[in-house]
This record gives sequence, C-alpha cells and structure tokens, in this order.
Amino acid sequence: MADRISSCPDSILCYILSFLPTKQVGSTSVLSKRWNLLWHSVPSLDFDYPDGMYDDGQACNRFILSLYSFLLWRDKEKTFHRFRLRFKSLYNHNEMETWIKLAIRRSGSLKHLNLSLHPGIAVPSVVFSCTTLVVLKLSNLMLKNISFVHLPFLIVLHLNSIYLSKDVDLPQFLSGCLNLVDLEVFNTVSDSNVKEFHSLPSLLRAEIDPTVVPLEVVKNVEILFADRLRKEDLVCDLQNLVQLEFAISVSSQGWPCVLEVFRCCPKLQNVFILIDGDLEAVLPYPLTVPTCISLHLQFCCLECYSGSALEFQFAEYIMLNANYLQIMEFRIDSDLYNNLLRRHHMIRDLSSCRKISYACTLLFEKL
Repeated sequence: MADRISSCPDSILCYILSFLPTKQVGSTSVLSKRWNLLWHSVPSLDFDYPDGMYDDGQACNRFILSLYSFLLWRDKEKTFHRFRLRFKSLYNHNEMETWIKLAIRRSGSLKHLNLSLHPGIAVPSVVFSCTTLVVLKLSNLMLKNISFVHLPFLIVLHLNSIYLSKDVDLPQFLSGCLNLVDLEVFNTVSDSNVKEFHSLPSLLRAEIDPTVVPLEVVKNVEILFADRLRKEDLVCDLQNLVQLEFAISVSSQGWPCVLEVFRCCPKLQNVFILIDGDLEAVLPYPLTVPTCISLHLQFCCLECYSGSALEFQFAEYIMLNANYLQIMEFRIDSDLYNNLLRRHHMIRDLSSCRKISYACTLLFEKL
C-alpha cells in the first residue's frame, strides 16, 4: 500500500502533527527518513507532565530534559506559534521558569500560550509583555510580581483557579488587554482592594464570578456564563446578551432574582439556569412579562431539575409566555432520572402544560 501521507508537503505534515502532544510528535522520527527531522519544524509544543508523578525526581528530570531538547534542537528558521505546558511539580521549578522564558524568546511570534503550573512556580514577567500573544490561558497557579502588562493583540484571556497576590491588581492587569473578545475569570481569588475596572469595548464572551469581575465590566457581551449570580450584582442592563448560563442559589435569592435577570436582558434568546438549593414557598409572577421571554426566548434549560412545585410553576410560566420558544430542556440528577416512576410523573406533568409556542419541544436529559 502506498504511503500517501508521507508524500504530503512538510507544511501539511507539520500542521497535522501540531495537534499531537509533543512526546508523540518526537516518536514519529523513527517512521522513516522522511519523518526523521520533521519534528524540528512543528509549529506547536505541547508538554503534559502526568498526574501522580509530582514527587518522582527521575521522571521530572526526564520531562525537563525532553522539554529542553525540543527547545534546543528546533529549527531556528521555523518559529512556533503555540506553547502549552502542564507541570504541577515543584521539582526544579527554577529551571521551569527558565524554559518558559526560552520558549517565548525562541518563538519570536508566539500566539497561543497555555500554562498550568504549581503555585510555587512564578510565571515569568516576559509573558505579560509578549506583544504577539493572541490567546493566553493560565490555570492552577499564582500570579505575583507583575508590574507591567502590555498585550495589545490578546483576544482570549482565561484565568482559571488563579490566586492573585496583593501586588497584582486585576483591573490593572485587564487594562493591558483592552482588545479582549473572550474573557474567563473563574475560581480566581484576589487580595487587591482595587475595584476600578476599565471597560472592555470589544468583549463578546465572558465567564466570570460577578463578585470578582462586576457585570458592569462585561455588560456589552453577547454570551455570558456567570457563577452564583445575585440580585445585587444586577446593576446594569445587558443589552446585547443573547445567551446566558448562570447558577442561582434559590435558598437565599429565589426566583425573583431569576425574573430580575430576564428583565435586565431584553434580547436574551438562550438561557441555562443551574438550580442550587430548596425553593421558597411562593413564586411571585411579575405584572408584565419580561420582553426577552415574550419576544426573543428560543431555548430554556433548567439544570438539576427535581420536579418541585416551584420549579414546575417556573417552567410552566416560561412555556405559557415564551411565544417563540423552541426547546424547553430539563436536566435531571441521575438518581432521580433512574427512578422510573418519578421520571414518568415529571414528564407527564410537564407535557400537560399549555405552551403558547406550537414549535416548543420538551427534552429530558440525565446529568
């Protein structure tokens, strides 16, 4: 059988290899002479130190040596554009900081950087002045000693499970990334007392904790994922929002907060609501139906639906008033879903509700 793939141009083969972990890319060098040096030109480096091996000194040494070798022996004429490193051991952590610096400098035009490190490993300051970066994803680490951020072409910034030391001011950090289109600040803790955020005029998608990044900062987005949304967070209207996913602790906030969310999002088309806690005894329907429900809502999903009276009333309210609703989805806990009798009763009761939209379909999914 003819080896068709080896007849492809180097650029095509390198593009294909760029989707593989770097360890596997290196293994292709033994396939034939055609592949022997191809790994030198692959435009991405992807290193993942395995979980459960954090205290294995020999394994750490082998991993670091592999990283060093790939950086050292790469073809200097072939820049790479994407670098991903996942290393949660403190072993030789000073060297790891050096290799990150080297990767950025050897690239020359790094566009995608994804780091998941041990909190004891400092992210080198050169990362935050890498003006070619388009995507920056940082997770499970600490940011400290950052005095300057200048990322003019950055459009995607994801900060997940980050601890910001007192010297790192999140508003100032974001002010160096004013062209962001996609922002995630999730499970992030900040010791800074500064709350004066700059606006992000190009932002279209955000995933935030409103207690860390106020809704005012992301008010122009079209897609929003908000953790633990509270009534006091709703200080502005979200005029452009078409898709919203949020969690509601109904034991403390209740369905009035959910209805207030609808009032603040006049163009909302798709909504996912994660229900957490027991509901209050009375569901207060508003005198007027929020505009987004009557004119725009097409998809509504209730996660962790348990079939309680208040949940049922809310679902019924949506189906009675959403003129253009196409899908009403209920995601049910697996234990409850596997109870055939309970599930039958829930489906029967919800199916019996009158729907103002003839196109509305009910979906039932197991979590």
